[in-house]
Amino acid sequence: MKKYFCLLLTLCLITGLDALAQNTKPFFIKLQDGQVVEARKIQLKSPLFKANYFLLDDSLRYSPAMISAFQNEDGYYARVEPGNSSDSFAKRILEGPRIEKFYTSRTTYDSYGYSPYGYGYGYGMPRTSRKRIYYFSKDGGPLYLFNQENLEMALSDNAASLTLLQKYRRERIIGTGVTILGAGLMALGVANSQRTADGSLNVSPVLYAGAGVLGAQLVFNLFQKDKLTQAVQVYNYQVKQ
Repeated sequence: MKKYFCLLLTLCLITGLDALAQNTKPFFIKLQDGQVVEARKIQLKSPLFKANYFLLDDSLRYSPAMISAFQNEDGYYARVEPGNSSDSFAKRILEGPRIEKFYTSRTTYDSYGYSPYGYGYGYGMPRTSRKRIYYFSKDGGPLYLFNQENLEMALSDNAASLTLLQKYRRERIIGTGVTILGAGLMALGVANSQRTADGSLNVSPVLYAGAGVLGAQLVFNLFQKDKLTQAVQVYNYQVKQ
């Protein structure tokens, strides 16, 4: 009898958990007026020759212009600019108690690519590329460009974060100066390089020096830590304490 009672209890628990799972709506959209609509599935549809729309649980439709933020299986997204496309929303990549970091991608078009007919015959074959643009928000507010100037204003009440931002500013100024120096040396080296009587090129050592300076700066940039993100992480960490 006890065995059958345990089996019945287990079946009841499983049935209850299944019902709870079916009623759980882990995702949501937040409308411009502040209303939150929960759903089990959220998709952004882009039909051909028709306006984009959000589809909730395969039944409800919402225009992207009505939405300020949403959470689906891919993550949390906040509106960064007006519009109905997916590029109007930025994805959160750093969650914090106060400062959060987002990014979106932009497609750039270069219409001055290679032309099979040579220079002057049309604009050539267009080339496209995707570029990431980073943003941040403070205390759930609007998104701002993730740059030194904006972060200095947002993190001004934290001395440790400001120290990192000031160090970033110094390194950027130094890096710009080194890059200008290297480019100047290379230009001077090219100007001083001459061809010998037998037609060979006598390369000026200054050209190699300029290339070395630029190469060293490139290596330094590759291994340089992201002090802007560090400043945000320090800010959030000290808030938690």
